[in-house]
Amino acid sequence: MFFQPRRPGPPPKGMPVQTGIPGLNLNLNVDHVQVMGTLLMMGLSRRPGFKEEMEEFMLFMQKMQEAAETISIQMESMHKEYSKVKARMQENTASVKRENSRQEMVPYNNPLLHHLFKLMSY
Repeated sequence: MFFQPRRPGPPPKGMPVQTGIPGLNLNLNVDHVQVMGTLLMMGLSRRPGFKEEMEEFMLFMQKMQEAAETISIQMESMHKEYSKVKARMQENTASVKRENSRQEMVPYNNPLLHHLFKLMSY
């Protein structure tokens, strides 16, 4: 019923399109798919109410595009804020490390000397 699969020959011009149906080996490229899509749209355009459906679909697609642009702008602003906060956190951790290293110095037995050296280090 189905033809046996052939050995692949030289690649066709354009990008080959797979059908996704097992056992059906069609050698279609993008041009064939565009022609089939054009014929399909010509057939659908004769159906009553097609124009209104297409207008509704295009309005929906425009709203989706606007939403995508809004989301991308918000994502960019969030990334900028994240970068600022990350830089601030790195500065804070560096200052905390410096303070911790000062505190981790050898404690003196004399608290007065310890306090005096601590005041001198600022």
